[in-house]
Amino acid sequence: MASADDFLQRINLGEEAIGGLSAGIVGTVLGFPLDLIKTRMQTGAAVANVSIAGVASQIVRTEGFLSLYKGIAPPLISLSIINTVSFTSYSYFRVVYEGKNGWDIRNSLAGMTGAPIFGLITTPENFLKTQMQMDNVNAKRFTGSFHCASVLIKEHGSPLVLYTGHTVNTIREAAFVGSYFFVYEGFRELFLKNMNGSPLAVPFAGGLAGAFSWFFSFPLDCIRAGVQGQDLAYIKSASKKRNAVRVFWDLVSTKGFLGFYAGVGPSIA
Repeated sequence: MASADDFLQRINLGEEAIGGLSAGIVGTVLGFPLDLIKTRMQTGAAVANVSIAGVASQIVRTEGFLSLYKGIAPPLISLSIINTVSFTSYSYFRVVYEGKNGWDIRNSLAGMTGAPIFGLITTPENFLKTQMQMDNVNAKRFTGSFHCASVLIKEHGSPLVLYTGHTVNTIREAAFVGSYFFVYEGFRELFLKNMNGSPLAVPFAGGLAGAFSWFFSFPLDCIRAGVQGQDLAYIKSASKKRNAVRVFWDLVSTKGFLGFYAGVGPSIA
């Protein structure tokens, strides 16, 4: 039986880093415009009942094409790191928990174990990205992501402002990676058996796992966007910020429970 020590001896961190870096860059560049559209739809900044294409057209027409990539710097950096850390962490803890191929809940636990670490990286990334994505809607205060960070830290007197929404973001990370690896391993084993070992089994399993995990964790992402997308220029004290519970009840009262899936189309696309 393989042990955690055996895993540490086998792992090639150089290959993991290169793979994570390339996947992070390509995925971010291709998917960022859809992420911007998702954020606008989640926060109510987009016109109601408008399609994905309609929101994109409105943004390009009123804000310019490059606005589709406003705030891309933080995810370019963090997702390259996260892709490396998450798969390495999962592989390690899957050995520790003795997860098996197929539908094994221990695969989910192996993914979720790394969520507290992922959250430390993705909370400031998501916060700065969301602030930049909402900046054109609010007051157009920031020239770039790093300018955004420096201004908000100065205004609020602490770097902790970058961890606005940390709790809900970390829970979202746990829900996403836990459901992703559970579904991925299950479908991967199923497809490999029924597709005679076809190389398409792995990407098919990954695609289904990605869509399911986004759908499963999306309500938490919607709440996260509501917390992190607040215009902090006029909120100097923590007591005036909307926390996750407040955002939850605001969504229920204004949009109903379907409001938790506003913008889900761009995410799964």
